[in-house]
Amino acid sequence: MRILIAVILSVIVFFLLVDGAVDYKGKGYIVGPDGIARPVVDGFDFPVGNRDGDGWGITGYAFLEWSYHSNSWHPGEDWNTVEGNDFGLPVYAVANGLVVDSLWNRAMGNIVQIEHVLEDGSYIYSQYAHLNERYVEQKEIVYRRQIIGTIGTGPYRRFAPHLHFELRTAPLAANAWPRVGGQAFDLDELLKYWINPSEFIAQRRPGTYSPYPPRSH
Repeated sequence: MRILIAVILSVIVFFLLVDGAVDYKGKGYIVGPDGIARPVVDGFDFPVGNRDGDGWGITGYAFLEWSYHSNSWHPGEDWNTVEGNDFGLPVYAVANGLVVDSLWNRAMGNIVQIEHVLEDGSYIYSQYAHLNERYVEQKEIVYRRQIIGTIGTGPYRRFAPHLHFELRTAPLAANAWPRVGGQAFDLDELLKYWINPSEFIAQRRPGTYSPYPPRSH
C-alpha cells in the first residue's frame, strides 16, 4: 500500500510540474526531456552591473560587427564598465534557467551557458565567456540576477578583461562560433542561431523586480 501511495504521489507531482501548477512567482516550471523541472522565465535583465546594466557598455565588439581578431562576424557583445578596470566583477544570469554548460575551453576560457524556457514554451540560450571564475555547475537551476561568475581575461589571459555575452536560439556547443573550416558564416546563416542580445533583453524586461534568491509565496 505504501508503495502504491508513493507511486501515485510521484505521478501527481510530475503532472503538476508539467502543467506549471508549481508556481515560481506566478510562472511555473516545465519538465524537460531530461526529467529536470526548470523555471519559466519571468523576464530578462542585463548580465552585468545593476539589472539595467547602468555604468556598463558594449565597448568591445558589438553584435554583427566584423571581428578582425577572429576574421568573422561577431555573434555577441563585449561588455565593460564605462570606467574600465572591471576584472573580477560579478556576472549575472539574465533570466531563470538551467545551466547546460560550465567549463573551460582553450579558445574562450571559462564559459557558462544557460537554457531558458520562454512563456510560449520555446527555448533560448545565454552564453557568458572569458570568465575568471565560474560559480555554477552543469544541470544547476539558476535564477535571474544570480551571480554565476566573474569578469575575466579569457584563456591564458589572452584578452583585456571583459564579458563576451551571446544569446542563441539553438542548443549549440558552449564554444560555438559562426565559422567552419576557416570560412565565416554569412549574416543570414549566423542569424539562424544568434540574436541581438541587448535588443532581445530590452523587449522582455520583468514587470516587477524580485532579487535572487526567490521568495516563497
